[in-house]
Amino acid sequence: MIRRALTIVVVLMLLVPALAEAKNAHSKRTGNRVPSAQLAASGSGAMTVVGRMSVYGTIPEWGSVVILDRAGDAQAHLAGQPQQFSRGRVRVVRVRQAAGLLFVKGSNLTVTVLGVDLSFSVAGNGRAKLLGTGVYTLNSDPEKSWARTWFAVAPSSSASARRRSAERCTRCSPAAVPQH
Repeated sequence: MIRRALTIVVVLMLLVPALAEAKNAHSKRTGNRVPSAQLAASGSGAMTVVGRMSVYGTIPEWGSVVILDRAGDAQAHLAGQPQQFSRGRVRVVRVRQAAGLLFVKGSNLTVTVLGVDLSFSVAGNGRAKLLGTGVYTLNSDPEKSWARTWFAVAPSSSASARRRSAERCTRCSPAAVPQH
């Protein structure tokens, strides 16, 4: 029970920076705005996320990390050290004995982490697969166990409806209508 409570606290502590990064990236973009989903996962095994994302988490013991950057804009830091991507059409980072905090962001990523007692937060849009044992929450959905299937990392339909409604109200507000 205490371990689960501590895991939840750590996941929440890790989720805040990832959400702040997603919010900043979201507010800087122009044109079609896409809301972000929030995924919090903790457990042991292999976690793979694919898409436009910010990934932040801990690898407490020796693990393995593979990052594929298809857009050429990814940034990655492990244990406070920037990671150098290989050159080529798809840039790659591979770390076999990884430990510490991992932060990765980019517009077309695949991030795979293998390890024990992993705790990660993801903000963005894409898909994920969690192999092993652990739990995760997506947006405000109930907690689920890791499964062997891919699932969408996307905002809930109710969040998208609230955002669209807010945008309509903003365009209709008296502040948005020019005064004569």
